[in-house]
Amino acid sequence: MKKYMLLIVSLMILFSACQTRSDEILIGGAISLTGDNALQGNRGLNGMLLAIDMVNENGGINGKNVKMVAEDTKTTAKGVIDATNKLIRINNVAGIITTGDIEFQAVNDITKKEQIVTLATICSGMLEKDRSPYLFRYCFNEKIQDSILMHFISHELRENEVALLYPNNMWGREIEQYTEAGAKSAGITINIKETYDPNSLDQKAVATKINKLNPRIICARGFGSGFEAVLRYLSELGFKGIVVGDITISLPGTINNTKGIIEGAYYVSVDLKSGDNFTNQYKELYAKKYKEEPSVWDALGFDACMYMIEAIKAAENKKQPLVEAMFNVENIKLLLGKNKFELSNDVIFEMSIFKVIEGKGVFIQ
Repeated sequence: MKKYMLLIVSLMILFSACQTRSDEILIGGAISLTGDNALQGNRGLNGMLLAIDMVNENGGINGKNVKMVAEDTKTTAKGVIDATNKLIRINNVAGIITTGDIEFQAVNDITKKEQIVTLATICSGMLEKDRSPYLFRYCFNEKIQDSILMHFISHELRENEVALLYPNNMWGREIEQYTEAGAKSAGITINIKETYDPNSLDQKAVATKINKLNPRIICARGFGSGFEAVLRYLSELGFKGIVVGDITISLPGTINNTKGIIEGAYYVSVDLKSGDNFTNQYKELYAKKYKEEPSVWDALGFDACMYMIEAIKAAENKKQPLVEAMFNVENIKLLLGKNKFELSNDVIFEMSIFKVIEGKGVFIQ
């Protein structure tokens, strides 16, 4: 009898834990808080939490407080699947925000199966084939990004050949395709292609092979310890060429762990501009709360969370599914442009070229 009573009590506790309070709305966060994407993930979460604070101070969603339930994906495919399942089945969240390249790729099938709206940010790889209709992406369009970068190399650096360094995984293969398309549109030849194992620190052979070929420009794509190891060895070998890439090469960890090779590098990104009151207010609040300067990473998290909140509000007010409401968000204040999901499940950013000068990204054009 005692065993049955204990079972009943346990089930009641579990059932109670699964209930969402009637006066609050839960948003799930499947965030890379540890692992190779931890810096970006933690910064992104900071921005999301600040967005929730601002929304709750202004009445929440139709009088209901918004709460973030964050789970660590550990920058792994298994991690994001486990986190997403928990957020859906245990926490009963209204929608999910996830960060990271691996996470974006891995969560596609589960969003379709569970019909849970998931907004991915701080991620690469557009998943153009078999994209779940429930999977949205608030991040940079790689086709546009790589086209801008390659045209900059052609017209401003006056080069017509480039070496491509990229990881030997699914994300890397997508990056290869986007870079090839951008290079073709700019009349640039990719004369060297070299892949690396993103999970290995033994990258000397890769770096040695590239260095012997002596390319003038290396388009370096990736993030994390394996990526940094290749660049670090290239620096030790005395590589004198120019490094170009995307925003990941401007990460403080990448700059600090690669022995100076990133200094003078060019990359394509968006800018957290100053000038308007809303952005300036955000910068002040972020610096005060987190004791560090705001960045594009936390701004992406902030914008993604604000977008999700406004979509949930639109779904409630118009009595429509959240997946439809994602296309009906209006009059939303964002930090990185007036971005909306209009023609697809990806937003389109206005992007620029930056240069790393004394360890910081400086706008070029």
